[in-house]
Amino acid sequence: MKEYPSLAAVCHQVVTNAPSGLDAATIAELLGKKYATMMSETSRQPGHKLGADMILPIMDICDSDLPLTILARQRGGVYIPLPKAAEDPAPLMKQLAASVKEFGEFAAETAKDISDGDIPKDQLDRIIKEGHEAVEAILGMITLARKTHEEQYK
Repeated sequence: MKEYPSLAAVCHQVVTNAPSGLDAATIAELLGKKYATMMSETSRQPGHKLGADMILPIMDICDSDLPLTILARQRGGVYIPLPKAAEDPAPLMKQLAASVKEFGEFAAETAKDISDGDIPKDQLDRIIKEGHEAVEAILGMITLARKTHEEQYK
């Protein structure tokens, strides 16, 4: 059977390093769970399992899309959060720079990995990861440009 990443481990990473800035104890409280229980579920301790119904609340409270990003990549897709329309050109330029940076990293890593014609699993995983990040950044730029245009020309 194919090996899959653990969504519980991804959620553990999210609750211990929440972009929302909340600490894990506060996140547990907001989820209506005891801190020790939440940490045991997300760290896959014996006898504890993270329920699928907890993933969306964890994402909301932690302000993280990482589980969706992982799921999309595993299914051969990309997850792109829809950006808000830009009122000034700074967000557009920032997103453009991010897409150029990600594509550059993808090209550099891939060139290094394929130079000898041999692509072991760790190199394939890196190529896939860098490729997804480049595509996500480029599609994010396209989406931001479209939203900005739509806001300007309603």
